[in-house]
Amino acid sequence: MTDTSDDNLLARVGKQARVSPIWIVPIVALLIGCWLIYDNYTRAGKQITLSMSNAEGIEAGKTKIKVHSVDIGLVEQVKLSEDLGHIQVIARIAPDAQPLLVKDTQLWVVKPRIGLEGISGLNTVISGAYIQLQPGKGHEETDEFTVLDQPPISLNGAGGVHINLIGTVGNALRIGDPVTYQGLRVGRVASATFDPKQRKMQHELFIEQPYDVLITENTRFWTTVGIDLKLDSEGFKASIPTVESLIAGGVSFGHADNRPMGKPVPSETTFELYANEEAARQQTYDQYLEYVLLVDDTVRGLSSGAPVEFRGLRVGTVMQVPWKFNSPARKQDFNYAIPVLIHLEPGRLADSGKADLNEWKSRLGIMLKNGLHATLKSGNLLTGSLFVDLNMDKHARKVNYKAKTFEGLPVLPTSATSLAQIEEKLSDLLDKLNKLNVEPVLSGLDKNLQQSEQTLREIRALSQQVNQFVAQPEFQQMPANLNQTMQELRTTIKGLSPDSPAYQELSSTLQRLEKVLREVQPLVRTLNEQPNAILFDRKPGNDPLPLAPATP
Repeated sequence: MTDTSDDNLLARVGKQARVSPIWIVPIVALLIGCWLIYDNYTRAGKQITLSMSNAEGIEAGKTKIKVHSVDIGLVEQVKLSEDLGHIQVIARIAPDAQPLLVKDTQLWVVKPRIGLEGISGLNTVISGAYIQLQPGKGHEETDEFTVLDQPPISLNGAGGVHINLIGTVGNALRIGDPVTYQGLRVGRVASATFDPKQRKMQHELFIEQPYDVLITENTRFWTTVGIDLKLDSEGFKASIPTVESLIAGGVSFGHADNRPMGKPVPSETTFELYANEEAARQQTYDQYLEYVLLVDDTVRGLSSGAPVEFRGLRVGTVMQVPWKFNSPARKQDFNYAIPVLIHLEPGRLADSGKADLNEWKSRLGIMLKNGLHATLKSGNLLTGSLFVDLNMDKHARKVNYKAKTFEGLPVLPTSATSLAQIEEKLSDLLDKLNKLNVEPVLSGLDKNLQQSEQTLREIRALSQQVNQFVAQPEFQQMPANLNQTMQELRTTIKGLSPDSPAYQELSSTLQRLEKVLREVQPLVRTLNEQPNAILFDRKPGNDPLPLAPATP
Protein backbone atom coordinates (compact mmCIF):
# COMPACT_ATOMS: atom_id res chain seq x y z
CA MET A 1 0.00 0.00 0.00
CA THR A 2 2.76 2.38 0.82
CA ASP A 3 4.66 1.79 -2.41
CA THR A 4 1.58 2.31 -4.56
CA SER A 5 0.75 5.63 -2.91
CA ASP A 6 4.30 6.89 -3.33
CA ASP A 7 4.26 6.20 -7.09
CA ASN A 8 1.01 8.08 -7.51
CA LEU A 9 2.45 11.08 -5.66
CA LEU A 10 5.54 11.21 -7.91
CA ALA A 11 3.36 10.99 -11.01
CA ARG A 12 1.28 13.98 -9.93
CA VAL A 13 4.41 16.05 -9.13
CA GLY A 14 5.92 15.38 -12.59
CA LYS A 15 2.76 16.52 -14.33
CA GLN A 16 2.80 19.84 -12.36
CA ALA A 17 6.56 20.50 -13.16
CA ARG A 18 6.05 20.62 -16.90
CA VAL A 19 6.09 24.25 -18.45
CA SER A 20 3.17 25.17 -20.58
CA PRO A 21 4.07 26.11 -24.23
CA ILE A 22 1.99 29.28 -23.92
CA TRP A 23 4.79 30.91 -21.87
CA ILE A 24 7.18 30.85 -24.83
CA VAL A 25 5.49 33.77 -26.58
CA PRO A 26 5.82 36.35 -23.70
CA ILE A 27 9.40 35.30 -23.12
CA VAL A 28 10.33 35.86 -26.76
CA ALA A 29 8.52 39.21 -26.79
CA LEU A 30 10.44 40.24 -23.64
CA LEU A 31 13.76 39.33 -25.22
CA ILE A 32 12.90 41.25 -28.39
CA GLY A 33 11.92 44.33 -26.33
CA CYS A 34 15.18 44.20 -24.42
CA TRP A 35 17.08 43.95 -27.66
CA LEU A 36 15.20 46.90 -29.12
CA ILE A 37 15.86 48.96 -26.02
CA TYR A 38 19.58 48.10 -26.10
CA ASP A 39 19.75 48.75 -29.83
CA ASN A 40 17.98 52.10 -29.46
CA TYR A 41 20.27 53.06 -26.61
CA THR A 42 23.40 52.18 -28.51
CA ARG A 43 22.18 53.93 -31.64
CA ALA A 44 21.08 57.08 -29.75
CA GLY A 45 24.63 57.82 -28.62
CA LYS A 46 26.14 59.22 -25.44
CA GLN A 47 24.46 61.93 -23.39
CA ILE A 48 26.60 64.94 -22.40
CA THR A 49 26.05 68.02 -20.22
CA LEU A 50 27.05 71.48 -21.45
CA SER A 51 27.42 74.55 -19.20
CA MET A 52 26.68 77.93 -20.75
CA SER A 53 26.40 81.49 -19.48
CA ASN A 54 23.70 82.39 -22.02
CA ALA A 55 21.27 80.16 -23.93
CA GLU A 56 20.54 82.69 -26.65
CA GLY A 57 19.67 80.86 -29.91
CA ILE A 58 19.68 77.37 -28.26
CA GLU A 59 16.45 75.36 -28.63
CA ALA A 60 15.75 71.80 -27.43
CA GLY A 61 15.20 69.40 -30.32
CA LYS A 62 16.43 71.89 -32.93
CA THR A 63 19.95 73.09 -32.10
CA LYS A 64 22.55 70.74 -33.58
CA ILE A 65 26.13 69.98 -32.66
CA LYS A 66 28.53 69.94 -35.61
CA VAL A 67 32.11 69.11 -36.43
CA HIS A 68 33.40 70.55 -39.72
CA SER A 69 29.76 71.21 -40.77
CA VAL A 70 28.79 67.54 -40.11
CA ASP A 71 25.95 66.83 -37.61
CA ILE A 72 27.10 64.66 -34.72
CA GLY A 73 24.55 65.50 -32.01
CA LEU A 74 21.36 67.26 -30.99
CA VAL A 75 20.33 69.36 -27.99
CA GLU A 76 17.62 67.52 -26.03
CA GLN A 77 17.02 69.77 -23.04
CA VAL A 78 17.79 73.35 -21.91
CA LYS A 79 17.37 74.18 -18.20
CA LEU A 80 18.78 76.24 -15.35
CA SER A 81 21.41 74.76 -13.08
CA GLU A 82 20.57 73.87 -9.50
CA ASP A 83 22.33 77.02 -8.18
CA LEU A 84 20.56 79.14 -10.85
CA GLY A 85 23.95 80.57 -11.84
CA HIS A 86 24.25 79.22 -15.37
CA ILE A 87 22.50 77.23 -18.09
CA GLN A 88 22.69 73.45 -18.41
CA VAL A 89 22.17 71.94 -21.84
CA ILE A 90 21.59 68.19 -22.20
CA ALA A 91 22.68 66.91 -25.62
CA ARG A 92 23.25 63.52 -27.19
CA ILE A 93 26.24 62.65 -29.37
CA ALA A 94 26.18 60.05 -32.15
CA PRO A 95 28.00 56.80 -31.28
CA ASP A 96 30.61 57.22 -34.01
CA ALA A 97 31.55 60.68 -32.58
CA GLN A 98 31.97 59.55 -28.97
CA PRO A 99 35.80 59.32 -29.26
CA LEU A 100 35.79 63.11 -29.68
CA LEU A 101 34.50 63.64 -26.14
CA VAL A 102 37.82 64.24 -24.33
CA LYS A 103 38.96 66.78 -21.76
CA ASP A 104 40.48 69.38 -24.14
CA THR A 105 37.59 69.37 -26.61
CA GLN A 106 36.33 72.91 -27.26
CA LEU A 107 32.69 73.90 -27.93
CA TRP A 108 31.21 77.29 -28.78
CA VAL A 109 28.00 78.67 -30.26
CA VAL A 110 28.10 79.74 -33.90
CA LYS A 111 25.82 82.73 -34.54
CA PRO A 112 26.05 86.05 -36.39
CA ARG A 113 28.92 88.14 -34.99
CA ILE A 114 30.50 91.48 -35.90
CA GLY A 115 34.16 91.81 -34.90
CA LEU A 116 37.48 93.28 -35.95
CA GLU A 117 37.86 90.70 -38.70
CA GLY A 118 34.42 91.40 -40.18
CA ILE A 119 31.02 89.69 -40.02
CA SER A 120 30.86 85.94 -39.38
CA GLY A 121 28.09 83.34 -38.97
CA LEU A 122 25.68 84.86 -41.52
CA ASN A 123 24.56 81.38 -42.60
CA THR A 124 22.92 80.90 -39.19
CA VAL A 125 20.44 83.71 -39.84
CA ILE A 126 18.23 81.22 -41.74
CA SER A 127 19.26 77.84 -40.32
CA GLY A 128 19.60 79.03 -36.73
CA ALA A 129 22.51 78.87 -34.30
CA TYR A 130 24.40 75.64 -33.72
CA ILE A 131 27.16 74.40 -31.42
CA GLN A 132 30.56 73.90 -33.01
CA LEU A 133 32.80 71.15 -31.58
CA GLN A 134 36.55 71.24 -32.01
CA PRO A 135 38.15 67.84 -31.18
CA GLY A 136 40.90 67.74 -28.59
CA LYS A 137 44.16 65.83 -28.55
CA GLY A 138 43.82 64.20 -25.15
CA HIS A 139 42.66 60.69 -24.27
CA GLU A 140 40.80 61.28 -21.00
CA GLU A 141 37.07 60.97 -21.70
CA THR A 142 34.39 63.14 -20.08
CA ASP A 143 30.72 63.98 -20.54
CA GLU A 144 30.73 67.53 -19.06
CA PHE A 145 31.92 70.55 -21.02
CA THR A 146 31.88 74.35 -20.77
CA VAL A 147 30.74 76.17 -23.89
CA LEU A 148 32.95 79.16 -24.74
CA ASP A 149 31.37 82.60 -25.03
CA GLN A 150 33.58 83.46 -28.02
CA PRO A 151 35.17 81.31 -30.72
CA PRO A 152 38.65 80.21 -29.61
CA ILE A 153 41.57 82.19 -30.91
CA SER A 154 43.71 79.11 -31.47
CA LEU A 155 42.05 75.87 -32.49
CA ASN A 156 43.30 72.55 -31.19
CA GLY A 157 45.94 71.33 -33.58
CA ALA A 158 46.76 74.80 -34.96
CA GLY A 159 50.49 75.46 -35.14
CA GLY A 160 51.90 78.20 -32.96
CA VAL A 161 53.03 79.07 -29.46
CA HIS A 162 51.13 80.29 -26.39
CA ILE A 163 52.69 83.14 -24.38
CA ASN A 164 51.67 84.46 -20.96
CA LEU A 165 51.91 88.18 -20.19
CA ILE A 166 51.71 89.94 -16.82
CA GLY A 167 50.97 93.66 -16.74
CA THR A 168 49.30 96.39 -14.73
CA VAL A 169 45.59 97.16 -14.81
CA GLY A 170 46.19 100.10 -17.15
CA ASN A 171 47.50 97.68 -19.77
CA ALA A 172 44.30 95.58 -19.83
CA LEU A 173 43.55 93.92 -23.18
CA ARG A 174 40.48 92.23 -24.58
CA ILE A 175 40.13 88.77 -26.03
CA GLY A 176 40.67 88.89 -29.76
CA ASP A 177 42.89 91.98 -29.80
CA PRO A 178 45.66 91.70 -32.43
CA VAL A 179 49.30 90.89 -31.72
CA THR A 180 51.59 92.66 -34.20
CA TYR A 181 55.26 92.56 -35.11
CA GLN A 182 56.51 95.60 -37.07
CA GLY A 183 52.90 96.32 -38.10
CA LEU A 184 52.15 92.74 -39.25
CA ARG A 185 49.47 90.80 -37.38
CA VAL A 186 50.98 87.52 -36.16
CA GLY A 187 48.54 86.44 -33.44
CA ARG A 188 45.68 87.23 -31.10
CA VAL A 189 44.96 87.71 -27.40
CA ALA A 190 43.47 84.38 -26.30
CA SER A 191 42.45 85.21 -22.71
CA ALA A 192 42.52 88.03 -20.18
CA THR A 193 42.08 87.64 -16.40
CA PHE A 194 42.69 89.90 -13.42
CA ASP A 195 44.57 88.76 -10.33
CA PRO A 196 43.19 90.82 -7.39
CA LYS A 197 46.00 89.74 -5.04
CA GLN A 198 48.83 90.92 -7.29
CA ARG A 199 46.66 93.66 -8.84
CA LYS A 200 47.88 92.73 -12.28
CA MET A 201 46.34 91.53 -15.51
CA GLN A 202 47.28 88.12 -16.87
CA HIS A 203 46.96 87.62 -20.60
CA GLU A 204 47.50 84.65 -22.87
CA LEU A 205 48.66 85.24 -26.44
CA PHE A 206 48.66 82.83 -29.32
CA ILE A 207 51.36 83.44 -31.94
CA GLU A 208 50.66 81.66 -35.20
CA GLN A 209 53.13 79.75 -37.30
CA PRO A 210 55.54 80.59 -38.89
CA TYR A 211 55.85 83.71 -36.73
CA ASP A 212 56.36 81.74 -33.51
CA VAL A 213 60.13 81.71 -34.17
CA LEU A 214 60.16 85.45 -33.41
CA ILE A 215 59.43 84.75 -29.73
CA THR A 216 62.83 84.45 -28.05
CA GLU A 217 64.38 85.13 -24.66
CA ASN A 218 65.16 88.72 -25.70
CA THR A 219 61.64 89.52 -26.90
CA ARG A 220 59.83 92.42 -25.22
CA PHE A 221 56.06 93.06 -25.31
CA TRP A 222 54.22 96.39 -25.00
CA THR A 223 50.68 97.66 -25.47
CA THR A 224 49.57 99.48 -28.60
CA VAL A 225 46.99 102.07 -27.63
CA GLY A 226 46.30 104.50 -30.45
CA ILE A 227 48.74 107.25 -31.36
CA ASP A 228 51.60 107.60 -28.88
CA LEU A 229 53.00 111.15 -28.61
CA LYS A 230 56.00 111.78 -26.38
CA LEU A 231 57.77 115.03 -25.53
CA ASP A 232 60.64 114.60 -23.08
CA SER A 233 64.31 115.39 -22.59
CA GLU A 234 65.19 113.42 -25.72
CA GLY A 235 62.84 115.41 -27.98
CA PHE A 236 59.51 114.79 -29.66
CA LYS A 237 58.44 111.31 -30.73
CA ALA A 238 55.26 110.05 -32.39
CA SER A 239 54.27 106.40 -32.91
CA ILE A 240 51.31 105.61 -35.17
CA PRO A 241 50.20 101.92 -35.24
CA THR A 242 48.16 100.06 -37.83
CA VAL A 243 44.51 100.94 -38.43
CA GLU A 244 43.33 97.78 -36.63
CA SER A 245 45.50 98.52 -33.61
CA LEU A 246 44.44 102.17 -33.71
CA ILE A 247 40.80 101.13 -33.35
CA ALA A 248 41.07 98.19 -30.97
CA GLY A 249 44.53 98.53 -29.38
CA GLY A 250 46.50 95.33 -29.08
CA VAL A 251 50.00 94.07 -28.29
CA SER A 252 53.27 94.55 -30.16
CA PHE A 253 56.64 92.95 -29.58
CA GLY A 254 60.17 93.37 -30.84
CA HIS A 255 63.88 93.09 -30.05
CA ALA A 256 66.67 95.53 -29.25
CA ASP A 257 68.45 96.81 -32.36
CA ASN A 258 71.98 96.11 -31.15
CA ARG A 259 71.31 92.74 -29.51
CA PRO A 260 70.85 89.25 -30.99
CA MET A 261 67.38 87.69 -31.03
CA GLY A 262 68.39 84.97 -28.60
CA LYS A 263 67.15 81.41 -28.25
CA PRO A 264 63.52 80.39 -28.89
CA VAL A 265 61.37 79.81 -25.80
CA PRO A 266 58.91 76.98 -25.15
CA SER A 267 55.15 77.45 -25.04
CA GLU A 268 53.56 78.98 -21.90
CA THR A 269 56.62 81.16 -21.22
CA THR A 270 55.81 84.24 -19.14
CA PHE A 271 56.87 87.77 -20.16
CA GLU A 272 56.19 91.20 -18.72
CA LEU A 273 53.85 93.58 -20.55
CA TYR A 274 55.14 97.18 -20.68
CA ALA A 275 53.15 100.37 -21.15
CA ASN A 276 54.89 101.48 -24.37
CA GLU A 277 57.69 100.60 -26.74
CA GLU A 278 60.25 102.90 -25.13
CA ALA A 279 59.74 101.34 -21.69
CA ALA A 280 60.03 97.86 -23.17
CA ARG A 281 63.25 98.58 -25.05
CA GLN A 282 64.88 100.21 -22.03
CA GLN A 283 64.26 97.10 -19.94
CA THR A 284 66.28 95.08 -22.46
CA TYR A 285 69.47 95.98 -20.60
CA ASP A 286 69.22 93.81 -17.49
CA GLN A 287 72.90 94.24 -16.50
CA TYR A 288 73.58 97.38 -14.52
CA LEU A 289 75.64 99.04 -11.80
CA GLU A 290 73.78 101.06 -9.16
CA TYR A 291 74.97 104.48 -8.05
CA VAL A 292 73.47 107.28 -5.98
CA LEU A 293 73.54 110.98 -6.84
CA LEU A 294 73.24 113.45 -3.96
CA VAL A 295 71.93 116.57 -5.65
CA ASP A 296 72.21 119.91 -3.86
CA ASP A 297 70.22 121.76 -6.56
CA THR A 298 66.58 121.40 -7.49
CA VAL A 299 65.47 118.14 -9.13
CA ARG A 300 62.36 119.64 -10.71
CA GLY A 301 62.09 118.18 -14.22
CA LEU A 302 64.08 115.02 -13.41
CA SER A 303 61.87 111.92 -13.48
CA SER A 304 62.21 108.16 -13.49
CA GLY A 305 63.24 106.87 -16.89
CA ALA A 306 65.32 109.93 -17.78
CA PRO A 307 68.55 109.07 -19.63
CA VAL A 308 72.03 109.07 -18.14
CA GLU A 309 74.54 110.15 -20.78
CA PHE A 310 78.31 110.31 -21.06
CA ARG A 311 79.32 112.98 -23.56
CA GLY A 312 76.15 112.45 -25.57
CA LEU A 313 76.06 108.63 -25.41
CA ARG A 314 73.34 107.05 -23.30
CA VAL A 315 74.88 104.75 -20.69
CA GLY A 316 72.15 104.41 -18.09
CA THR A 317 68.73 105.33 -16.72
CA VAL A 318 67.37 107.29 -13.77
CA MET A 319 65.42 104.79 -11.68
CA GLN A 320 63.91 106.72 -8.75
CA VAL A 321 63.61 110.39 -7.75
CA PRO A 322 63.97 110.75 -4.79
CA TRP A 323 65.37 107.50 -3.41
CA LYS A 324 65.12 106.82 0.37
CA PHE A 325 64.51 110.47 1.08
CA ASN A 326 64.05 109.90 4.82
CA SER A 327 67.33 108.07 5.31
CA PRO A 328 69.23 109.23 8.44
CA ALA A 329 72.47 109.28 6.42
CA ARG A 330 71.09 112.08 4.25
CA LYS A 331 70.52 114.31 7.27
CA GLN A 332 73.83 113.58 8.99
CA ASP A 333 76.51 113.44 6.33
CA PHE A 334 75.19 114.95 3.14
CA ASN A 335 73.72 118.30 4.16
CA TYR A 336 70.13 117.48 3.20
CA ALA A 337 70.98 116.69 -0.42
CA ILE A 338 68.31 114.89 -2.46
CA PRO A 339 69.31 111.27 -3.27
CA VAL A 340 68.68 109.98 -6.80
CA LEU A 341 69.12 106.32 -7.78
CA ILE A 342 70.60 105.65 -11.24
CA HIS A 343 71.57 102.52 -13.16
CA LEU A 344 74.66 102.49 -15.34
CA GLU A 345 74.09 99.91 -18.10
CA PRO A 346 77.38 98.93 -19.79
CA GLY A 347 75.49 96.66 -22.21
CA ARG A 348 74.45 99.76 -24.16
CA LEU A 349 78.06 100.18 -25.28
CA ALA A 350 78.82 96.49 -25.83
CA ASP A 351 78.52 94.97 -29.30
CA SER A 352 76.76 91.83 -28.08
CA GLY A 353 74.65 93.55 -25.43
CA LYS A 354 76.56 91.74 -22.64
CA ALA A 355 79.32 93.27 -20.55
CA ASP A 356 81.69 92.25 -17.77
CA LEU A 357 80.34 94.13 -14.74
CA ASN A 358 83.49 93.63 -12.67
CA GLU A 359 85.64 95.12 -15.41
CA TRP A 360 83.29 98.08 -15.78
CA LYS A 361 83.20 98.62 -12.02
CA SER A 362 86.99 98.85 -11.84
CA ARG A 363 87.02 101.12 -14.90
CA LEU A 364 84.49 103.46 -13.30
CA GLY A 365 86.60 103.51 -10.13
CA ILE A 366 89.55 104.83 -12.15
CA MET A 367 87.33 107.39 -13.87
CA LEU A 368 86.04 108.59 -10.50
CA LYS A 369 89.62 109.22 -9.34
CA ASN A 370 90.24 111.19 -12.55
CA GLY A 371 87.30 113.52 -12.03
CA LEU A 372 84.15 111.73 -13.20
CA HIS A 373 81.11 113.65 -11.98
CA ALA A 374 77.42 114.07 -12.77
CA THR A 375 75.48 117.20 -13.66
CA LEU A 376 71.77 117.78 -14.23
CA LYS A 377 71.20 119.39 -17.60
CA SER A 378 68.13 120.52 -19.49
CA GLY A 379 67.15 118.19 -22.32
CA ASN A 380 64.08 120.09 -23.56
CA LEU A 381 63.43 123.80 -23.16
CA LEU A 382 59.70 123.39 -23.81
CA THR A 383 58.99 120.83 -21.08
CA GLY A 384 61.88 121.59 -18.73
CA SER A 385 62.87 117.89 -18.63
CA LEU A 386 66.29 117.14 -17.18
CA PHE A 387 68.78 114.35 -17.76
CA VAL A 388 71.99 113.27 -16.02
CA ASP A 389 75.18 114.16 -17.86
CA LEU A 390 78.45 112.42 -16.90
CA ASN A 391 81.70 114.14 -17.71
CA MET A 392 85.29 114.48 -16.60
CA ASP A 393 86.19 117.46 -14.39
CA LYS A 394 89.76 118.59 -15.05
CA HIS A 395 89.92 120.60 -11.83
CA ALA A 396 88.87 117.57 -9.76
CA ARG A 397 92.01 115.66 -10.74
CA LYS A 398 94.02 117.76 -8.31
CA VAL A 399 91.72 116.76 -5.44
CA ASN A 400 92.02 113.30 -3.91
CA TYR A 401 88.78 111.39 -4.50
CA LYS A 402 87.25 109.85 -1.38
CA ALA A 403 84.72 107.08 -1.94
CA LYS A 404 81.41 107.57 -0.14
CA THR A 405 78.40 105.33 0.25
CA PHE A 406 74.73 106.03 0.83
CA GLU A 407 72.52 103.20 2.06
CA GLY A 408 75.19 100.72 0.96
CA LEU A 409 75.53 102.08 -2.60
CA PRO A 410 78.49 104.12 -3.94
CA VAL A 411 77.93 107.85 -4.34
CA LEU A 412 78.81 109.46 -7.67
CA PRO A 413 80.05 113.07 -7.23
CA THR A 414 77.81 115.83 -8.56
CA SER A 415 78.41 119.43 -9.57
CA ALA A 416 76.10 122.38 -9.91
CA THR A 417 74.09 122.72 -13.07
CA SER A 418 74.98 125.31 -15.71
CA LEU A 419 71.98 127.36 -14.70
CA ALA A 420 73.02 127.25 -11.05
CA GLN A 421 76.55 128.37 -12.01
CA ILE A 422 75.11 131.26 -14.00
CA GLU A 423 72.89 132.23 -11.08
CA GLU A 424 75.90 132.13 -8.74
CA LYS A 425 77.95 134.36 -11.05
CA LEU A 426 75.06 136.78 -11.41
CA SER A 427 74.66 136.84 -7.63
CA ASP A 428 78.37 137.66 -7.19
CA LEU A 429 78.10 140.38 -9.84
CA LEU A 430 75.10 141.92 -8.09
CA ASP A 431 76.93 141.84 -4.78
CA LYS A 432 79.83 143.75 -6.34
CA LEU A 433 77.46 146.25 -7.88
CA ASN A 434 75.79 146.78 -4.52
CA LYS A 435 79.16 147.60 -2.96
CA LEU A 436 79.91 150.30 -5.54
CA ASN A 437 79.19 153.98 -4.54
CA VAL A 438 77.10 154.85 -7.55
CA GLU A 439 75.12 157.76 -6.06
CA PRO A 440 77.59 160.50 -7.17
CA VAL A 441 77.77 158.92 -10.58
CA LEU A 442 74.00 158.82 -10.79
CA SER A 443 73.79 162.47 -9.65
CA GLY A 444 76.27 163.52 -12.34
CA LEU A 445 74.36 161.51 -14.90
CA ASP A 446 71.17 163.24 -13.78
CA LYS A 447 72.75 166.68 -14.22
CA ASN A 448 74.15 165.71 -17.62
CA LEU A 449 70.75 164.49 -18.63
CA GLN A 450 69.15 167.75 -17.54
CA GLN A 451 71.74 169.78 -19.48
CA SER A 452 71.29 167.52 -22.46
CA GLU A 453 67.55 168.04 -22.22
CA GLN A 454 68.03 171.83 -22.11
CA THR A 455 70.40 171.66 -25.09
CA LEU A 456 67.86 169.65 -26.99
CA ARG A 457 65.20 172.27 -26.23
CA GLU A 458 67.49 175.03 -27.56
CA ILE A 459 68.27 172.97 -30.65
CA ARG A 460 64.56 172.43 -31.13
CA ALA A 461 63.89 176.19 -30.83
CA LEU A 462 66.73 176.99 -33.24
CA SER A 463 65.37 174.43 -35.66
CA GLN A 464 61.96 176.09 -35.49
CA GLN A 465 63.54 179.51 -36.21
CA VAL A 466 65.47 178.10 -39.14
CA ASN A 467 62.27 176.60 -40.47
CA GLN A 468 60.50 179.94 -40.13
CA PHE A 469 63.37 181.74 -41.86
CA VAL A 470 63.41 179.22 -44.68
CA ALA A 471 59.67 179.55 -45.06
CA GLN A 472 59.90 183.37 -45.72
CA PRO A 473 59.19 184.52 -49.31
CA GLU A 474 62.52 186.45 -49.50
CA PHE A 475 64.43 183.25 -48.74
CA GLN A 476 62.36 181.38 -51.31
CA GLN A 477 63.40 184.00 -53.98
CA MET A 478 67.07 183.89 -52.94
CA PRO A 479 68.01 180.96 -55.24
CA ALA A 480 66.60 182.81 -58.25
CA ASN A 481 68.43 186.06 -57.32
CA LEU A 482 71.65 184.16 -56.73
CA ASN A 483 71.27 182.49 -60.08
CA GLN A 484 70.80 185.87 -61.77
CA THR A 485 73.85 187.31 -59.97
CA MET A 486 75.96 184.39 -61.08
CA GLN A 487 74.89 184.95 -64.67
CA GLU A 488 75.83 188.64 -64.45
CA LEU A 489 79.17 187.75 -62.87
CA ARG A 490 79.78 185.27 -65.65
CA THR A 491 79.05 188.02 -68.22
CA THR A 492 81.39 190.39 -66.39
CA ILE A 493 84.16 187.84 -66.30
CA LYS A 494 83.75 187.24 -69.99
CA GLY A 495 84.19 191.05 -70.51
CA LEU A 496 87.58 190.99 -68.64
CA SER A 497 89.22 188.43 -70.86
CA PRO A 498 92.86 189.23 -72.05
CA ASP A 499 91.68 189.88 -75.59
CA SER A 500 89.03 192.40 -74.62
CA PRO A 501 89.68 196.22 -74.86
CA ALA A 502 88.68 196.72 -71.26
CA TYR A 503 91.35 194.31 -70.06
CA GLN A 504 94.04 196.05 -72.19
CA GLU A 505 92.98 199.51 -70.96
CA LEU A 506 93.03 198.30 -67.37
CA SER A 507 96.51 196.87 -67.91
CA SER A 508 97.92 200.11 -69.30
CA THR A 509 96.29 202.09 -66.45
CA LEU A 510 97.96 199.85 -63.89
CA GLN A 511 101.34 200.35 -65.58
CA ARG A 512 100.96 204.11 -65.47
CA LEU A 513 99.92 203.92 -61.83
CA GLU A 514 103.01 201.87 -61.04
CA LYS A 515 105.23 204.46 -62.73
CA VAL A 516 103.65 207.29 -60.77
CA LEU A 517 104.16 205.42 -57.51
CA ARG A 518 107.86 204.94 -58.24
CA GLU A 519 108.24 208.65 -58.86
CA VAL A 520 106.44 209.59 -55.64
CA GLN A 521 108.54 207.28 -53.46
CA PRO A 522 111.52 209.82 -52.97
CA LEU A 523 109.06 212.49 -51.90
CA VAL A 524 107.44 210.26 -49.43
CA ARG A 525 110.79 209.21 -48.02
CA THR A 526 111.84 212.88 -47.59
CA LEU A 527 108.60 213.72 -45.82
CA ASN A 528 109.09 210.82 -43.49
CA GLU A 529 112.55 212.04 -42.58
CA GLN A 530 111.72 215.80 -42.50
CA PRO A 531 108.03 216.64 -42.45
CA ASN A 532 108.74 220.43 -42.84
CA ALA A 533 110.62 219.93 -46.06
CA ILE A 534 107.62 221.15 -47.97
CA LEU A 535 107.90 224.59 -46.28
CA PHE A 536 111.65 224.86 -45.65
CA ASP A 537 114.69 223.79 -47.55
CA ARG A 538 116.56 220.85 -46.27
CA LYS A 539 119.78 221.91 -44.42
CA PRO A 540 122.77 219.77 -44.76
CA GLY A 541 124.15 218.79 -41.37
CA ASN A 542 127.53 217.82 -40.07
CA ASP A 543 128.56 214.32 -40.10
CA PRO A 544 127.77 212.67 -36.81
CA LEU A 545 130.67 211.97 -34.43
CA PRO A 546 130.91 208.81 -32.47
CA LEU A 547 130.74 209.13 -28.68
CA ALA A 548 133.58 208.26 -26.42
CA PRO A 549 133.23 205.20 -24.24
CA ALA A 550 132.04 205.83 -20.70
CA THR A 551 134.57 205.95 -17.89
CA PRO A 552 134.45 203.16 -15.38
